[in-house]
Amino acid sequence: MAAHSKIVFSKLLTDTDINKRLAVPSAIQSSLPPFNGGHALIFRFLHRTRFWPILYSMRTKGYNKPVFSGRLWRNFVIYNNLNVGDRFTLYQVQVEDGSSYYRVEVGREIDFLGINAMTYGSGSTADEHVITHHHHQEGLSLELSLAQPNVEGADN
Repeated sequence: MAAHSKIVFSKLLTDTDINKRLAVPSAIQSSLPPFNGGHALIFRFLHRTRFWPILYSMRTKGYNKPVFSGRLWRNFVIYNNLNVGDRFTLYQVQVEDGSSYYRVEVGREIDFLGINAMTYGSGSTADEHVITHHHHQEGLSLELSLAQPNVEGADN
């Protein structure tokens, strides 16, 4: 089945996003599940091969703004080794049968041979990095995988 993804929102992560809560732009709230009279719900998105439950709530004090927060958000941040400066992008995926789900990509923006691209992986500790560049107007995509060489008998 073919699926179509559209970006819901994207932002560079800050210290507050990493350590406390990720502020969700109010303008995209209609693209997310409704609170139905409440102020919080468990929101699920796919990241890599796993669906993550995240507390999605409307702040009741101070700024009246939606956020991803709490223990579930911090679990996602810690498990995926998110860092300040990483780009968090939330997509809504529409499946051919009419159903939909949300998907997240997190990566670091880099300049690769003069091309603004994203690298996915967990920094210098990852065994593999994937560099992607999408040129939306022409529908072109470039993906480059970088990994340590697998050479038997070589001194590492």
